[in-house]
Amino acid sequence: MESIGKELQKEREARGISLKDISLQTKIGLRHLEAIENDRLDLLPGGFFTRHILRAYISSIGLNPEEWLSKYERPELKPPVREFGPRKKVIPAQKSQQVDQVKYYLPSQENKAGTEPEAGKRELRLDRVVWITLTVIVLSLFVLLIYLSIQTTRKNVEARKASQKIQAEVTIPSEGQLPPAGTQVAEPEPQPQTVLGLQLELEFTEDCWIQVYADGNLVVDGLKLEGFRIQVRAESELVINLGNAGGVSFKLNGQPGKPLGKRGAVVKNIKITRENLDQFLDREKSPQ
Repeated sequence: MESIGKELQKEREARGISLKDISLQTKIGLRHLEAIENDRLDLLPGGFFTRHILRAYISSIGLNPEEWLSKYERPELKPPVREFGPRKKVIPAQKSQQVDQVKYYLPSQENKAGTEPEAGKRELRLDRVVWITLTVIVLSLFVLLIYLSIQTTRKNVEARKASQKIQAEVTIPSEGQLPPAGTQVAEPEPQPQTVLGLQLELEFTEDCWIQVYADGNLVVDGLKLEGFRIQVRAESELVINLGNAGGVSFKLNGQPGKPLGKRGAVVKNIKITRENLDQFLDREKSPQ
């Protein structure tokens, strides 16, 4: 029976996805991705970070994270765990007896034997220092990734606001056209707002990797978690790449869109233009 890591590696290779592509998409180092496929979870940071890295890796190759994460709970499928700590030195009984004899007759040898526990303590302290250093580095990288994601989202929002220029024309009547005092003037009925270009509203029902190009410019890139929402505007063309096509729903110019693919499917180069806009709309869900 193959290990979980080898099964995931086969699923990834069957989809033609390389570890470098996954690293660029999820911002996870190659050595961590290789550790997953080699069943060396002891090389990962541990705890919450290990589960987050596994979820991002599984989603990026188009699989259901919950289904695969549950496999790691089964004892017979758990990867080997590497134990940390100072190594114990085993001394044969005969050699131990000789050391005891030297200890009683040679004081210099007694002092040398007394330094062995101190060496073990120094080795234990060194292991702790290395572990704390690695933990601090991983936490720093995680905070940096969160900061970069927030900055990217903020820039996208600012760019979207700048591109939405609404021009309103107000007609002021001349003095001869003003109604008499006390006359009630009927307010004009609100006209439906016409959407210029293409306006895409995305809502993620599952974790999904996505790329969106608006008029040739990359405006959305990376792993989006369940419940995340985002809007994108373009003048003439939108191109979408998905790692989990069934994990996202969308509206196009305010109207519901058709599903872009099945759950876990990798779909690339979905091109939406003004000319083929109707092909992506779900007329059955559109308001009459």
